[in-house]
Amino acid sequence: MPKVSVIIPVYNGAEYVREAVDSALAQCNVNVEVIVVDDGSTDETPTILAGYGRSIRVLGQRNSGHVKARNNGVKVASGEWLAFLDADDQWLPQKLSKQLQVADVNIGMVYTDRENFGDITRVKRTASSSFPLFEGDLFEPLLLGNFVTVSSVIIRREWFDRLGGFDEELSVCEDWDMWLRFSAAGGKAAVCREALTRYRWHAGAMSRNASRMCAGRLKVLQRALQTPRGREVSRTFARKAIAATWRCSAWHAQPTHRWRAFLWYLIAAWYDPWHVDDYKGMIKCCLGRD
Repeated sequence: MPKVSVIIPVYNGAEYVREAVDSALAQCNVNVEVIVVDDGSTDETPTILAGYGRSIRVLGQRNSGHVKARNNGVKVASGEWLAFLDADDQWLPQKLSKQLQVADVNIGMVYTDRENFGDITRVKRTASSSFPLFEGDLFEPLLLGNFVTVSSVIIRREWFDRLGGFDEELSVCEDWDMWLRFSAAGGKAAVCREALTRYRWHAGAMSRNASRMCAGRLKVLQRALQTPRGREVSRTFARKAIAATWRCSAWHAQPTHRWRAFLWYLIAAWYDPWHVDDYKGMIKCCLGRD
């Protein structure tokens, strides 16, 4: 099988990074190199990484964020395929080999279903239980929301270079932006429908950054709609996409910012008045429920 370069950005991840690295090293029947980019950690992360010796490659950088860390990791990668793993997520041992098995010459990217773990009181056990996982041309489905988990993706190095990597001007949603640019450029994706990626939910993480995440989602969506491919979609579909972005932001804000979430559901309903979830969301906000 072709070589896969695994890029793991980490900042003060001593609590979880060992599990992520171990899951990358445990991949079966794949030629793997593991590159961990330490984004200026001040905890025990450097000590933990040093304990792996030559089994991984560790790069250090001044604290510049996970987006730059991923790009810097790719710069020294030698694999035909690139895989991204966040430092608090994990892989099942057959993850990479099963993805490579479905990657024919026409496929530029492969992602998997994911198992949610951690604080999952508001989500279902798997991603596919909440929304469909599309394959082939992902552009229009992606306009309605990011269903591709970054830790589940492998992408051909030639595609990553062609796209110029992750956009370092974005501090959030840079992965969604990448998948949209990939699809707009004609890239085709495949999906492994097994939950081979384990995605960790942290209590309150999304709601604490609700405004920043909302602004980031809207920026990425507007960029996509302004591309030649984006201008081909109908006005009705574009309004549905904008509504979906406000709805997603409202759902994440709801636990701690319920009146802000109410307003965002209201905006979503203005763009797409027939979507019942917006009205259910507003009622929950009024009742103080998640």
